[in-house]
Amino acid sequence: MLYDQLREIAMQADWRQLTVGSAALAIGACMVAAGLMSSKMRIKKRMQAIETQLSHMQNEIAALLQVQAALITKLNAKSKGAIDPRDTPPEPADGEVIGLTASPPTTPAQSESAKAANLPQQAVTPAK
Repeated sequence: MLYDQLREIAMQADWRQLTVGSAALAIGACMVAAGLMSSKMRIKKRMQAIETQLSHMQNEIAALLQVQAALITKLNAKSKGAIDPRDTPPEPADGEVIGLTASPPTTPAQSESAKAANLPQQAVTPAK
């Protein structure tokens, strides 16, 4: 029954309209493809611009690192005799944990009786 209805519709269909529909479908597909290609080209140009900026930044960083290395060697050459070996941190060996190199200054410990003798006496007022 359904098959018969479909066959009847196909027999009565105007085939000229089907050709126009096919042409419209082809034009629509071409427009979608053109849109996708233009989007892809725009993204590719943007990526190239970003890559160019990145390469310029890498060159600038490399130049800065060279200047930094030159300045560090110049500073080390000037300050060879001015370094106090007690102030330099020790270099850690494999798996070694480095702590503080110098302890903070300490005051001599006072006995409890000496502390009590130095503290002023406060008067205790009774609660009302």
